[in-house]
Amino acid sequence: MLVAGYSGVGKTAVVNEVQKPIVRQRGYFIKGKFDQFQRNIPFSALVQALRELMAQLLTQSVESLTQWKENILQVLGNNGQILIDVIPELEIIIGRQSPVTELSGNAGQNRFNLLFENFIKLFAKKDHPLVIFLDDLQWIDLASLNLIKIIISEFNQQDLNSEETEASLLLIGAYRDNEVNASHPLILTLEEMRKEGAIINQITLSPLTKNDLNLLISDTLSCTLRLALPLTELV
Repeated sequence: MLVAGYSGVGKTAVVNEVQKPIVRQRGYFIKGKFDQFQRNIPFSALVQALRELMAQLLTQSVESLTQWKENILQVLGNNGQILIDVIPELEIIIGRQSPVTELSGNAGQNRFNLLFENFIKLFAKKDHPLVIFLDDLQWIDLASLNLIKIIISEFNQQDLNSEETEASLLLIGAYRDNEVNASHPLILTLEEMRKEGAIINQITLSPLTKNDLNLLISDTLSCTLRLALPLTELV
């Protein structure tokens, strides 16, 4: 799901409302924000979101943490240190891991992408769905775009192959649509994903109308719409 609109229109506030029903369903809601001045740091928002997830896990019982440790080690195998290097809190859960053999170029990137993808799958289950909110996609780096494309493609493929898939992942992205054009990497990647059959919905937020704002002010100040109108016009 994409949420587009001008800066300050309320994209983040709208998305944050999703958190309440997700938590009620024993799910995880995590978020990360891309930064205009950190475009040279790959996966910054995804790492930020997963560090938040680790912090949530660390508030759970010892029994629950022990189970998570077993599940994570089973998925990561001998490559746990690769993710610990980018998500330091993970070491508190699974302990120090053995050094791994370094791979260069595409081999190293493919290994990292696969680990990241499998790690996310571990938390995106029907009994505890995972929602990842990535803000300010207009500043996303190419490595993150590629990883998101891989993840969406993989989850989409699972949905096509199984009537009752175990996966339960919702990716929400917010971006300033006035700061991207048709040749922006984000738009180009989204078009590619749509052509491959990915389910991508979009909400475009516009400013409140004068009538909506008048209702809001009238309700806030417990007065009539007519009495609130001069203040509405001023706002």
